[in-house]
Amino acid sequence: MASKLDFALIAGLILGVGTTGVGGCSSKTNAAATDAGATETGDPVDAAEAAAPDPLAACTKDPGPTDPGIGPGDGGVEDPVVGGAASFTLAQALSGFPNGTGVLTAVITTELGKIVCQLDEAKAPITVANFVGLARGTRPSQDKLGLWKAKRFYDGLIWHRVLPGFVVQGGDPQGNGGGGPGYDVPNENHVRQLLGVLSAAASTTVDDAGLNTFVPSGSQFYVVVGRGPQSDYNVFGKCTTDVAQAIASVSTKNEAPVTKIHMQTIEIGRCP
Repeated sequence: MASKLDFALIAGLILGVGTTGVGGCSSKTNAAATDAGATETGDPVDAAEAAAPDPLAACTKDPGPTDPGIGPGDGGVEDPVVGGAASFTLAQALSGFPNGTGVLTAVITTELGKIVCQLDEAKAPITVANFVGLARGTRPSQDKLGLWKAKRFYDGLIWHRVLPGFVVQGGDPQGNGGGGPGYDVPNENHVRQLLGVLSAAASTTVDDAGLNTFVPSGSQFYVVVGRGPQSDYNVFGKCTTDVAQAIASVSTKNEAPVTKIHMQTIEIGRCP
């Protein structure tokens, strides 16, 4: 069980997301990545799921993005966000979304139901902005050829790592824990991780002083379904856990679900 593993082993098991470069900028690309899960949309939602209440029914819903005004058009080889992830703002991520108040909320639809997450834009503004931007398609990401394109990044990706009593993790376009959007995010909001916490996964790199440094992934995230890891990761929200626990209960091989479970869509809203 995960609770009997030492933290160093746990971190290596679930939170490694590939090799990162110095200064928090990713040195990896998706040029050689091919993952069937990244192009599949998942099984159709069944009748029971279709009849389930809409978690965003009472919320301000996303009408779709408009141009966030971040720079050159699609298809370039350089990140069009000048200054990288730390410079991408929530206003840019929410371009085209109606102004208003309420809790910024993400609804992750899977074959097993919906995970509803309240996002902490006050304490983790950079992580939230990049997550929302990827979900809506306002934050460009690298495709498998290394070109930067604005698209709904998460739709169709799989939950690639499942550790019962610990976490369920996804958000990797490669589907194996080694991929990302072409960038990392800075460290922020390292707090205790309780049941339902939503956090950015991270890799480690060695700094100039020879010390291990956590580098949060630009896209990979996990939901805590038991005892979470130590407070070294970007906590950016809190999620319902019934569906996450159902994902954690499926049959796995090498920590991946035997039958793929997808993030069919991630919808964004503001809720009372």
